[in-house]
Amino acid sequence: MTQAPLRLVLVITSDTAFLEINKTPSLIRAIQGLRENWPTLPLTVCVSPQNSSQTYPILEKKRVAHEILVCEVNSPAELAKALGPDCQNYEGLIFHDASRPFTSSEQSERLIETFTEYDAVRPAIAFTETLKIVGSGGSIKQTIDRTKVKRISTPEIIRTSAIDPNGNDAGWMVPLKKGAKTHHVEGTPEGLRINSVAERDLLESFLHWKQTSS
Repeated sequence: MTQAPLRLVLVITSDTAFLEINKTPSLIRAIQGLRENWPTLPLTVCVSPQNSSQTYPILEKKRVAHEILVCEVNSPAELAKALGPDCQNYEGLIFHDASRPFTSSEQSERLIETFTEYDAVRPAIAFTETLKIVGSGGSIKQTIDRTKVKRISTPEIIRTSAIDPNGNDAGWMVPLKKGAKTHHVEGTPEGLRINSVAERDLLESFLHWKQTSS
């Protein structure tokens, strides 16, 4: 059987995906970003049971062409199992966190180029802040070497032949087989994740600045 090239998988990992940026939910902006880079690829939206009822009307209102998969999205093994045998019809899956509304075309191009040589690729940004381990009393116990820490982002492009539904969580969207070749490309600031209303407001300001400066 001939495999299709790639499939988009948008994962709603948090209810911050429903926060609006200039009246558009983060998950819709995330889909729009994916569509700018991959306009013709089929799309699966993965959502937890508790967030599914909120997801359906948003996708219907925006007339998003999609398949929806209700599963335990924050368990890599359960997500892999839910995607099931159908994912083997594709050479690779492009996973994207719906709480990351922006991604650059330049970054997506780097991912595609790198994917030809690896089983799994994703963006990463150098960590520039100072990291401390703080004890229960507030005392600083250790300073972490920032050169050994990176900010991981999405999209992740993972070869389906490298997915192991029964494998251990290695920090990717789905478990990878032992020996899978992985790589990180240079990430961009646009890939920041929304974790709170305050961070949504920051990204909203960034979008306003980008629009007025272009």
